[in-house]
Amino acid sequence: MRFIAFFVFLFTTSSITAQKPDAFDNYLQQRIEADSIPGISFMIMHQGKVVKKSCYGLCNIENQVAATQETVYELASVSKPVTATALMMLVEEGKLVLDSTVAFYMGNVVTDNYKTVTVRRLMNHTSGIPSDHYTYTKLYAPTPLRYNTRDQLTDLFALKPAAAPGEKYLYSNAGFFLQAAILEKITGQTYQEFIQQRIYDKADMKHSCFINGDSIIPHHAQGYTKRKGKMVRFSLEGTIQALNTNGFGGLMSTTADLLAYTRALLQGKLIKKETLEQMLVPGLYRDGTTIYPGNGQRTVGLAWNVMLIDGKRCIFHTGHTGTALLCFPDDDLSIVLLSNLSAGYSMFGDKGFRVMDAGFDLAEMAAKQYLKK
Repeated sequence: MRFIAFFVFLFTTSSITAQKPDAFDNYLQQRIEADSIPGISFMIMHQGKVVKKSCYGLCNIENQVAATQETVYELASVSKPVTATALMMLVEEGKLVLDSTVAFYMGNVVTDNYKTVTVRRLMNHTSGIPSDHYTYTKLYAPTPLRYNTRDQLTDLFALKPAAAPGEKYLYSNAGFFLQAAILEKITGQTYQEFIQQRIYDKADMKHSCFINGDSIIPHHAQGYTKRKGKMVRFSLEGTIQALNTNGFGGLMSTTADLLAYTRALLQGKLIKKETLEQMLVPGLYRDGTTIYPGNGQRTVGLAWNVMLIDGKRCIFHTGHTGTALLCFPDDDLSIVLLSNLSAGYSMFGDKGFRVMDAGFDLAEMAAKQYLKK
């Protein structure tokens, strides 16, 4: 990976107030070298001011294109909080009730196995719906032959539940597809139309778009993963390009646009501040105990994960493609880490890097530097 290390050195831009590398640069360069990450775009905003922005390495190895702040990355699951924000808009408008069942909105397409699943359980991953709902032969169809919402719903509800609603925390992409389908049913708009008009446009996210195998997207980062020690191309475009309604991982964005999203969220421009607080309340299992996924240090609300970092409340989500969005909502501090090293396909033993760990490290560093005790 010597060529990557060379371009990391050549194209790194340091803090906006100083040219020499700081602690954030040193940390990220260490991660790049240790994990062979091709490219990273990184930015921190505190109280509406960008206090740090840096780019490292290549967004495209083949053409030797440097990663910049204009680079557009595939967000993967960082899309989920955006989808949840859209649904909370409908809650505010009285068009959606979190504790109503999916069947109330979707009708007879919902089979008996899923009749008691609520929207809230979709949002906190306790619905019991399996992780994925794809029929793979349809998933990889050319984009003119779309895997439409109706067919996805039929295939999803034909699956056996992975657990009873409220029994277990089971991370589910299918649950967020279903949220997008509910949004379409309620509004009469496509998911993409709603997100564009109500979130991208309202938050001034001018460089954000959607995964689509047909689209030509300026400054689009090529994704990669490590397979048997070798860097290979990886893109969600090739995996989920045929999906029409993709509420779980279909958004693309830049560092600045994601900061614009969190800023608009914190200022109450997208949903009310009290509505955001509803999203951050720890979810409960059906026995009334709190949901503690993973190592038990975080709770899960409505899409957002919540934990304390350096004594401060931090909300966050990461993505399969090597992306992380973290925000201290009480302190108006947001951190965006976008990379193009994906975890790839588990069936092939592909490896990315532990982007969640990197996100936590950077958030802790940012809290110590920018927040008062």
